[in-house]
Amino acid sequence: MTELRGRTTVYRLRVRWGETDPFGIVFYPSFYVWMDQATHELFRSPAGSFADLFTGSGYGFPIVEAVCRFRRPARYDDEIAVTSSVVELRNRSFTVEHRFDRGDDEIAVGHEVRVFARPDPDDPSRLTTDTIPELLRRFLLGEVDRPV
Repeated sequence: MTELRGRTTVYRLRVRWGETDPFGIVFYPSFYVWMDQATHELFRSPAGSFADLFTGSGYGFPIVEAVCRFRRPARYDDEIAVTSSVVELRNRSFTVEHRFDRGDDEIAVGHEVRVFARPDPDDPSRLTTDTIPELLRRFLLGEVDRPV
């Protein structure tokens, strides 16, 4: 993937027992949880957290695609660094690439595609996509430190 390198963060974690299968190998859904957590860290800024964006503005970023390719197994108690970067920015969506490393070993790589969405004004129980505002675009590109 890697078309551009916008905002980038590194989220560090240690594999917990409950994230593994009976053989002590990370159960694959854990990687999707970690990608979501890493995206939340990507949005952490002096302006606040990912959750602050929802409560303060009424918009959100639902996932419309998530993919992960596994290269090597990760195990209980491994220390993992998840490097997350905005690699694609469109009018209504953006893609975050996640690289999972244990030391010098790449263990997995994945991505999420998220859309910019707000409650539909005609039916607040539904979401509607909208154009990503300019300041948020600049934040995703790493040009400014505050998304709003």
